Amino acid sequence: MHAQQLITVLRLAAVALVVTGFVGWATGEAAAFSLESPFTIAFLVGVGCAAASIYLGVFLANRGE
Repeated sequence: MHAQQLITVLRLAAVALVVTGFVGWATGEAAAFSLESPFTIAFLVGVGCAAASIYLGVFLANRGE
């Protein structure tokens, strides 16, 4: 898998997870911030995917290709 493909997959995963996590978190009856909630975990993983895709896009995408 090339760097560009990995960046695209991470971006799509980030959008899907952040939206799913936020909507579930906002409409659910869970506490404001609970690590036991799957929506909170999905949101945090989505933020992690976004950070990883930004890092790869800025620092690794144009090296040696």
